[in-house]
Amino acid sequence: MQNITDIPKNILIIQQRQLGDVVVTSPVFEAVKKAFPHAKLTLLTEKKCVPLVEKDIYLDEIIPFPKNENIFSQIKFYWNLHRKNFDVVADMQQLPRCQMAVLCSGAKYRLSFAPRHAYKKMLYTHCFVPENTEHDYTSYSKIRILSPLGIEPTEQKPRLYLTEEERRKAREILASLHIEENTPFITLDATHKHPKRRWKYYGELVRRILADYPQFVFFVIRAPNEDEQVRHLLDIDPERVRMPANPLTLRETMACMSFASFHIGNTSAPEHMALALNIPALVILSETASFWHFAPKNPLKGTAKQMEVRLSEEEYQWYLKNLREFQKGNKPDFVPEEYPLINCISVEKAMEKFKFLLSGPFYE
Repeated sequence: MQNITDIPKNILIIQQRQLGDVVVTSPVFEAVKKAFPHAKLTLLTEKKCVPLVEKDIYLDEIIPFPKNENIFSQIKFYWNLHRKNFDVVADMQQLPRCQMAVLCSGAKYRLSFAPRHAYKKMLYTHCFVPENTEHDYTSYSKIRILSPLGIEPTEQKPRLYLTEEERRKAREILASLHIEENTPFITLDATHKHPKRRWKYYGELVRRILADYPQFVFFVIRAPNEDEQVRHLLDIDPERVRMPANPLTLRETMACMSFASFHIGNTSAPEHMALALNIPALVILSETASFWHFAPKNPLKGTAKQMEVRLSEEEYQWYLKNLREFQKGNKPDFVPEEYPLINCISVEKAMEKFKFLLSGPFYE
């Protein structure tokens, strides 16, 4: 497959969702703009993701996908997209709406990773085949999609951009919770919309950390309608576990996190935000994320500090053994449907990883 020799003037990056995925894609913006500083760079993403990147210094325009409106609104949207005359489009996700955007863009060059289904390959002019499937959803591999443009991964890592005014307001929010400038605090994301990705031992982990490290306080973050998932954490120690009365906006959360000493949580948007803000993070991996390695697992230097807590092979086999017993109608040690795989991760293992992260700068 030949490289693209034309100098692009109008480039479209498509990353429909999710919040964390958009953060993982952010190094692509920098890589493209540095390679083609005079080209217009546009991101197509869902409306909920726009606040994450609205201050990104490398993006010239952000187009939100329309909600599932009537067919006439959809036709109008894709027609207007076509009229923008993109000459290069890079599809980072290959969801149906992403592929429709690629098709309607009319771009001469259409880049993506190799589709699983052969018939979809006709949609793209250049496809990247990951060398190692274990690392096929990283910032590193997303930049590799751009290799036909002569762009190769260097030392870009996810970044989020905040204004000084946003940081000032974040300080006010923290101060209202008695978290002063000299107070080391840990942001805690103990929620998830999927029950199988919620670790039930966060309360115990918080108790252990507070007992062993009296200098820290916790700052609990949550989205709207998640209060019930985290309310119990405030009972652990009201003086050292703090939470705003109302959920913060996405950008307020980002700004508050930028002052944190550490982040602890699930594999979700705040994990990637911590990565992009260069905040050391302890991540509890669920079974659905056990094969994903986001930014740290790549050959680049200077990736953010992050520790992943995952099951060992022995623990995983123990879980499968009990699952098979349950399926046979026997009485296992636990009922797998009521005991997600993530809850096989012990507090001891999480504490061990936290102590290692606390010991100093950690780079994979």
